[in-house]
Amino acid sequence: CVCLAGCSSGYTNGPLPSSGFSGPTAFGYWDDLYIYAGTSQSVYYGTTGTYPNRNLVFEFYMAHFGAPNLYYRFQIVFFEATPNVVRYLYYQASDSGVSCTIGVQRSGTGPSMTYSVNTAGSVPAGSSTTSSATLTL
Repeated sequence: CVCLAGCSSGYTNGPLPSSGFSGPTAFGYWDDLYIYAGTSQSVYYGTTGTYPNRNLVFEFYMAHFGAPNLYYRFQIVFFEATPNVVRYLYYQASDSGVSCTIGVQRSGTGPSMTYSVNTAGSVPAGSSTTSSATLTL
């Protein structure tokens, strides 16, 4: 997730809003994900476009904690021209959302918007170059 203030380091996801995150938070795939040493896994970020239509893109390439062969690759995109919109693009989600929370919240007390909580099949896999289940909140 991308958290702007008061971020939780807890390993357990749950329904939104979550009091563990006091500031605005985009939950692209809130689960117990992990970056394994000696891999290309990381959280990458960059911008695309030009003013006033730039996008800030965070790309997550990770594995599940305790299961290094379960891969997750997704992007969280923020738009300069539409500041209250966030888009999630999914390229790979090994367990298809069975143990994650996807949504967005303004604060730990709300408001919030939830797409799924621990819902199998909520995130169909795309491919290495094509996203699937693009979600705009």
